[in-house]
Amino acid sequence: MSETSVAVANAASTIRRKLTSAMWRVLPGKDRAAFVERPFELHLEFTNLCNANCVFCPYHLQERPHENMDDEVFQRAVSQFVAFGGGSVGLTPIVGDALIHPKFLERVRYLRSIPQIDRITLTTNAILLDRHGVEEVLDAGLLRINIRVAGFDAEMYRRVYLKPGYKKVRDNVAQLYELNAKRADPVPLFLCLRPDRPWEEVAGHPDFKPFLQYDLQIDYIDVFSRSGGLVGPLPEGMTQMPEELHIKRKPCAFTYSGLVVLSNGDVQVCICESSVNAPALIVGNIREESLDENWAGERIRALRASFGNGTLNSNCAKCDYNYRPAEFHSPAMRKRAKDARRLQQGVIVRHTDPVTGVWQVE
Repeated sequence: MSETSVAVANAASTIRRKLTSAMWRVLPGKDRAAFVERPFELHLEFTNLCNANCVFCPYHLQERPHENMDDEVFQRAVSQFVAFGGGSVGLTPIVGDALIHPKFLERVRYLRSIPQIDRITLTTNAILLDRHGVEEVLDAGLLRINIRVAGFDAEMYRRVYLKPGYKKVRDNVAQLYELNAKRADPVPLFLCLRPDRPWEEVAGHPDFKPFLQYDLQIDYIDVFSRSGGLVGPLPEGMTQMPEELHIKRKPCAFTYSGLVVLSNGDVQVCICESSVNAPALIVGNIREESLDENWAGERIRALRASFGNGTLNSNCAKCDYNYRPAEFHSPAMRKRAKDARRLQQGVIVRHTDPVTGVWQVE
């Protein structure tokens, strides 16, 4: 294809995108109020303790003391979320690993027993899968598991995760895939690779080849987030996003998606790694106010308004690829609004469509 043809094709694609966006903006059905009246999803940080120390993660820079979420905070969060309709629940900590919590299985089973709870999702480094039992984890009620590993290479694991114990992790993940493949209703698994080597080397390693027998869903990262400016230069072979210099004029979609209940009971707006050490994103504490009070409160309204008016906090201002502007006119957001209305009316909403994205919650 000639350079002229490529230019014409790119211009046509841009025009189509803009026309589609304009069409959705003017068509009826946009329901912004639905996102203000209730959180669409809930994230529970069972713990902010991690058993790895990944070079790309700001875990070692967090200022909060390590703490496991106690039963009071867990029960308050779940009961209040269910009271205004429920929805999907994410168990991926901001930094940490949920499998560290001794009541992990008990809590997942409890969540699964509640009709108003839809998808339950988890991201884990797989270090403690064997402690809980791989089959027990698969049976607990999770509807997606993201396995975050450097790759299947002992030396690379030590370089990226700064931990020994590669063989245990590899065996845990291998057993997870083997047992899941035998299930009548397999749990969607996403292999989240965070390597310091090119894909060809990662995929060609002998330890990786046994996994090729499965229908792998892979989330491969070769450009890493700066985590709101917390993570500095990475080791050789790992590239970072350029520093975020653009002014964010639209509120981030995370400020309209749901709430994160941290292990200490604080309620935060965002789940991404840029939100580590982010007091501006704390909108309350569940021991003192309810989730609906947090969602309708002045702090979250001020946060949304701060995008574009020159008062945006440094965490959000420096956030790179996790930032997504809230496009209320888009088909996905319209569908969310409809689901939110149904949940408000007491309808039990079940998402039965296949999970296609690694970070898909709804």
